[in-house]
Amino acid sequence: MSRPEPKLSILALVATAQFILLIDDTIVNVALPSIGADLDMAESDLSWVVNAYFLTLGGFLLAGGRAADLIGRRRMLVAALIAFSAASLVGGFAGSGELLVAARAVQGLAGALLSPAALSILLATFPAGAERTRALGVWAALSGLGAATGLLAGGVIVEALDWRWVFFVNVPVGLAAAVLVPRLVPPDVRRPDRTRPDWSGAVLGTSGLLLLVYTVVETDSAGWTSIRTLVGLAVVAVLGALFVRRERTTPDPLVPASLIGAHRVAVANVVIAIASVGLFAMFFFLTLYMQNVQGWSALRTGLSYLPFAATMLVVSGVVTNVAHRVPRRALLVTGLLIAAAGLWMMRGLRPGDAYGTELMPILVVTALGLGLLFVPIFEAATESAREHDAGMASALATASQQVGSAVGIAVLVTVATQRTDELLAAHVGPAQAMSEGFGAAFTVASLILVAAAALATRIGPTRETGRRCRLDVSRKIRHSVSA
Repeated sequence: MSRPEPKLSILALVATAQFILLIDDTIVNVALPSIGADLDMAESDLSWVVNAYFLTLGGFLLAGGRAADLIGRRRMLVAALIAFSAASLVGGFAGSGELLVAARAVQGLAGALLSPAALSILLATFPAGAERTRALGVWAALSGLGAATGLLAGGVIVEALDWRWVFFVNVPVGLAAAVLVPRLVPPDVRRPDRTRPDWSGAVLGTSGLLLLVYTVVETDSAGWTSIRTLVGLAVVAVLGALFVRRERTTPDPLVPASLIGAHRVAVANVVIAIASVGLFAMFFFLTLYMQNVQGWSALRTGLSYLPFAATMLVVSGVVTNVAHRVPRRALLVTGLLIAAAGLWMMRGLRPGDAYGTELMPILVVTALGLGLLFVPIFEAATESAREHDAGMASALATASQQVGSAVGIAVLVTVATQRTDELLAAHVGPAQAMSEGFGAAFTVASLILVAAAALATRIGPTRETGRRCRLDVSRKIRHSVSA
């Protein structure tokens, strides 16, 4: 009798790997002023310390997902962890802005390889059903917890040590995880049914995602109606159409037909993208509100997110235990509407508002909604994948999250900036104008989540729930006939 795999150890390992990645989504933000002063970087160049990471992370996710399926998820996770640690070490020692931006780009590329491999290991380790739901609960809780922890860790490190330690802290954790992967994760099994990578699809898909993320992050300087932005989006549309055509006609597609044609997967990924708009826009604008309007330190700003992180963790844990007894639509729609209500309340935040009575309750409400949402939505996005396509299913879900957050923040920054400029032109005070500008962005974000709630009603039940429903109906029919 074979010895069972240490599932909980594997879950802890892949969750830690993903946690490192999520922390890096936000940990650098609070260090940007120190980085700019130390490396003599202009503000326009400084933005690329963040943008270079998101550009390569979002752009190479599809390629990373298929690489995990073809090369092996365990091999890919080890390679990604080593590359991420090496890039972090270079970033910490960087003596120029150019080298730091290059290191951040390599971090993003490593992250695009790491995230699909880690999630596909989780899917392969835990079979569909209650076990996988509990594992995905841990994974989903990291979405909010990692971003909040990044802000807190960044604030502590910058104030207590130096901005370089924002990068150095990744090195021992990443290398330790790389050493543990071969000891805990079963060896990769070579696929006999798919040996030729779809290079054309990979080039089209990666080029489209790279150009989309680049075009979106550049709207901050170019504007949404500029020729550069419009041409960029037009080329993205062409690349997207060519990619879809290629995937439908090639016998060995980058994205399997089982994922392209799955209605539940498509809708779930759209909902993930929209929900990510609310999550990351909240972190982005609230951080600016706390530091630029309220005048709080980076450390106090990070500590202010602790109730949000704790609520996300608790609610996600509860959801994992009830997900197969509660209709999926109920969890998704309720979660989205509660999160939308939280963002709607944020629109009223103003200078001088007390944290305990104004901001903290709103953070808890928003975390409650997002905690209800992320477990069932990630399950819906990945449950249709065969074991050998788990990497690509994971990549699609992660790409939806990253691209959705990038596009959403860019759109909402435009909304906030326009409203702030209008009020400044009307001689409203800077703090008041800024807070009302953020309020306009929160209003739009809340309405987007309401639209996502309407879309989520089209996502069906889990396979297990659907099977139980069919059995119940069948038993009732047999009972009626026998009576």
